[in-house]
Formats: sequence, structure tokens, C-alpha cells
Amino acid sequence: MILALTNPDPLKYSWWLASRAAGITAFLFITLSTILGLVMASGIIRKKGIKAKLMPAHEYMALFALLALAVHGLTLLGDKWLKTSFAGIAVPGVIGYRPFWVAIGIVAGYITALLALSFYGRKYVGVKRWRKLHRLIVVVWVMGVAHSLGAGTDAGTTWFRIVIIASVAPALFLTLYRWLPEDNRDRDITAPGTHGDTVIVHPHEHETPPPSRSGKRGPRVTIPAPSSSSTAGRERVTIPAPPGDSAARSGRRR
Repeated sequence: MILALTNPDPLKYSWWLASRAAGITAFLFITLSTILGLVMASGIIRKKGIKAKLMPAHEYMALFALLALAVHGLTLLGDKWLKTSFAGIAVPGVIGYRPFWVAIGIVAGYITALLALSFYGRKYVGVKRWRKLHRLIVVVWVMGVAHSLGAGTDAGTTWFRIVIIASVAPALFLTLYRWLPEDNRDRDITAPGTHGDTVIVHPHEHETPPPSRSGKRGPRVTIPAPSSSSTAGRERVTIPAPPGDSAARSGRRR
């Protein structure tokens, strides 16, 4: 009997194991989706085209998380110890097992479904509204952490705590970086182009201007970078002038 209690047959609680595995998988996908979203929103990576490459991964992570959440809830219906109903996994507060923490998970699941499916309704909602709505992914992630620690049976294990800490660290860093005032971090600066368009100037790329067609570096044009109303916080960004301006000026001098 002691051996049976300490080493129970996994087949007797296979539904519970499947639900735990799906729940942890969903949490990992939500974490990865949150981190990718914060990376794109914070602008910490300045490489051109990186957002276009990360957006599909961000979208698929959210969809995979939604699928894993569905498996996480539905497999609980087969657990003989929990003996819950569909209302218990779909309606907050109905289930008898740790109802408060389970309710947080249910609400987080609904918000995850809303955010995951919102990828396909951006043109109807509007880009600005969609972006504001998409910020809830951080809230979902926090609720997922609370649900895992409050309702999960693995909350007291060392390996699960390591997973939580490993996911909290990068998400917290990116969130704090995004909240920093824009004057205290590098940002792209827009300047008028030569043909009436808008040119984006990267502050960390303006120090060494590219050479002109003749092999000589053209003259520098200095423009003030947009900042707050105080003149003390302003900085000046130097960008190279177009090669045609250099030839025109030399012709005028002659």
C-alpha cells in the first residue's frame, strides 16, 4: 500500500497528466509570444526588417497557446478525481477545486482567444485599436503566472519555479525598457527627404556617412532631433547630404 501511494500508476491519472502538460505548454507559448511582442514594441532591436520576421512567429505562438489551453481544459473532463463538468472549466467560480485561481486561468484563456483571433480582424478593428487591445497580452501572461502558481500542482517544485523565473526576467526587463522615457533611449528620428518624402534616421548609424559616387564623403547637414520642449534635453543628429548637393555647390563656387 505504501508503494502504491508513493509510486501511483500513471495510467490512473493520465487525464490529469495530459492537462498539466498542456497547461505548461500553453504557458510557455504565451510567454514566448509576450516576449516577442515586447521586443517588437520596445524597439530594442533596430535591425531593419526584424519586425516583419517576428510578427508571424508572434502570431503562431498565440495560436499554439490557444490550442494548448483548449487541450488543458478539455482533458480535465476525463479526470476521475476532479470530476468536473464543462461548466466547471468554462465558467469562472463553478469548479470546486481552488475556484479563485482556476477562475483567473479561465478569464486568461478567454482573453488569449480574443487576442489570438484578433490577428485576423485588424482591418475591421483598425490598427491603432488593435495595438491598444494587443497590450493585454502582458495582462494575460501575469494572470497565467498567477494561475500556475495558485492552481497548479507543480507550483512547489524546483523545476517549475526555474521556468517561472526564467520567463519573468526577460519580460520584466523589456517592460521596464518600454516604460523608459524616450529621451533616455535611442530612437529613430524622421527627417525630410530630398523628394518630399520622410527619411528615418537611426541615431546609432549617423556617425559615419556613406561615401558619394565620386568616392568622397559629402558635406554633413545638421538637423535638431525632436525632443521635449526644454532645450536642455535636445540633441543634434548629423546625416550626410545627398551626393547631388555636393556637386551643385562645387559648381556654384566655380
